[in-house]
Amino acid sequence: MVPAARERASVRGEGVLHRREMRLRGVIFDLDGVLIDSLRSIGTSLNATLAAEGRPTVSLEELRPRIGPPLEETAAVLLGTSDAAVVAGFVARYRERYAATMLAETEPADGLAEVLAELSAWVPLAVATSKAEVFARPILAALGVDGRFAAICGRSLALDGEPKAAVIGRALAAFEGRTEGLVMVGDRSHDVVGARAHGIPTIGALHGMGGRDELVEAGAAWLVDDLRGLPRLLRRIDAAWRAGQDPRAMSFEAG
Repeated sequence: MVPAARERASVRGEGVLHRREMRLRGVIFDLDGVLIDSLRSIGTSLNATLAAEGRPTVSLEELRPRIGPPLEETAAVLLGTSDAAVVAGFVARYRERYAATMLAETEPADGLAEVLAELSAWVPLAVATSKAEVFARPILAALGVDGRFAAICGRSLALDGEPKAAVIGRALAAFEGRTEGLVMVGDRSHDVVGARAHGIPTIGALHGMGGRDELVEAGAAWLVDDLRGLPRLLRRIDAAWRAGQDPRAMSFEAG
């Protein structure tokens, strides 16, 4: 075999060198802000808990940047203390209210059912969320889309500050533990950072809780306006990989 051909080959089988084709193998989604609009459901539960404790409430827009990180981090900021007992008490009261209202107050992201139907017919999908898994699963079931995912991974109820990278790591079981050919879709910096810990590039979702500046600064490889723009962008990424090109060199943003 000539040297150039040897460089292109990566797998040997029955005495013949075969080229390993890079392609899109799967997509991992964040939940809040990406698949669902949870500003009202989380925001009203946070405010109800603040009010119950005699604390000032906060507008939903002021709460927007607090949605996405681990709940105990948000609670500590709102309460102005990192005292574990105070935070744990707040979280317990919040969860009691949220569990009772989350299904009625959570809205699907625009195009959710159609986009997931299209993508799940093409590649495996998974969810990796900092929301407690016991909440994530019934929300997706109520929206009729839980069956679209090969894995739905969230945190336990423990207030242990588990990083997003750990949740994403569990979701990798849906992809045989391999990271090549995977893409993360997230709306906050911790989604980008958590995926990068596994060598997975991220599509920043501009319809979510974060924003363009946050996602670009965190290192999102691409941006998309909303879920409806996702299939086209993913097909461009797949085509670039199959052609042996780096898809991160493509146009950064897709509508």
